Amino acid sequence: MVIDQDYRIINSNAAAAKVFAKRSAKDATGLRMTDVFPGLAAQERCELVKTVLATGEPVIFRDLWSGLALRATVRRVEGYPGATGPVALWIACAEDAIAEDTTGPHVRTQDAKHVDLGSLTGLTMSELKVLALIGEGLSNAEVAARLHRAVKTVESHRAALTDKTGSASRVQLGIMARRAGLARRLVLDVPGGDVRVLS
Repeated sequence: MVIDQDYRIINSNAAAAKVFAKRSAKDATGLRMTDVFPGLAAQERCELVKTVLATGEPVIFRDLWSGLALRATVRRVEGYPGATGPVALWIACAEDAIAEDTTGPHVRTQDAKHVDLGSLTGLTMSELKVLALIGEGLSNAEVAARLHRAVKTVESHRAALTDKTGSASRVQLGIMARRAGLARRLVLDVPGGDVRVLS
């Protein structure tokens, strides 16, 4: 996406428009970030664009949107056709599509505080923890040991996950967990671990 100083999307490819704006690229063009993201999520992303435009320093933004773990490079671009000033170029891809970290020590990384769990919205924290560990390939017994719970409790959570997500198998649940990057976002081995959820 290309975002101007008024936080308006002046260009977007189809993939970004679908994930972020949940519409076509043509329909996303011209929208403000406050039209695309709700409340605090919009404010957080506008602040990021403002900082990048003011400092000229790129930022790696690790996000979770529509249930998909993303990593975006947000950088300032001068002389963009049709823009009256510098713009922010927001280049995002699935986090699991990146083989290695090539950002180097000079690029600041920022994690999103306000996210959209997509199809995982409505899952309890216990269910999210179980799902994250399924995504790491752990068996029910291993998940139970890691979370200090009974195997029967884990099996109950797994059954609820299957019902709530419509996933027919443990493999599908694992893929969903990995796509969302849950293992990185959850504190899995202490009581009260949390995930930051879109407010």
